[in-house]
Amino acid sequence: MSQYDFDSFHFDGEWDDAGEIAWSEAEWQRYLGDAEKEVARFISVYNSVLERPDRLDETAHIMGWDRAEWALGEEEEANETSDADWEAFDSDAPYTIHRHPVYIASTAIYLHIRKNWGQFLSSVESKKEPSFLWQFSSSLRDGEMHAILGVQCLDLGDNQLAVCHFKKAHTALNETLQMINRLSEIYLELASLPKYQDDLRKRLLDLREIWLRVIQECRR
Repeated sequence: MSQYDFDSFHFDGEWDDAGEIAWSEAEWQRYLGDAEKEVARFISVYNSVLERPDRLDETAHIMGWDRAEWALGEEEEANETSDADWEAFDSDAPYTIHRHPVYIASTAIYLHIRKNWGQFLSSVESKKEPSFLWQFSSSLRDGEMHAILGVQCLDLGDNQLAVCHFKKAHTALNETLQMINRLSEIYLELASLPKYQDDLRKRLLDLREIWLRVIQECRR
């Protein structure tokens, strides 16, 4: 995802112009369901291009986040990215944080990591180092929480506060990366561990790249 893509989704003024939305609880429940579908779609798209060096930009393109600036020249290109025309949200659905690309990407990647972490614990002796396992889970929670708060600050126009939250998210993410290395000390004989660690690192480093781009935009 290019720096422009994230900057163009700050939605400056959306809160001022939106007014009061007279939606029922059922309508908002459907909206939240659509938001979950969009997160799931991101996971699917991201996983499909995971081995590409430009996977973040390619994922953004397929998700349709760079659509306004994308000029399709070849018919083959249009066919390859036809999924970008599909959106979980209705065209008249209001804007909320749930539609922000950084929110979707952060939520999706952390969701995938948590699910894989749960599967990992179910396949190993999870009684080892219980305090470590708790700290690992807490670092995931803290990273996601501060990323979401950072996006909320972007939408409210508090860019410097957003930077502070994304820096805290970075701190939690770095803690997670350090603890991933410790897994090698705890599960010495687990043959599948290196592959699991590499997958986690790749996804977390992509998250860090996304947040760094946002911080750079906020500081311009």
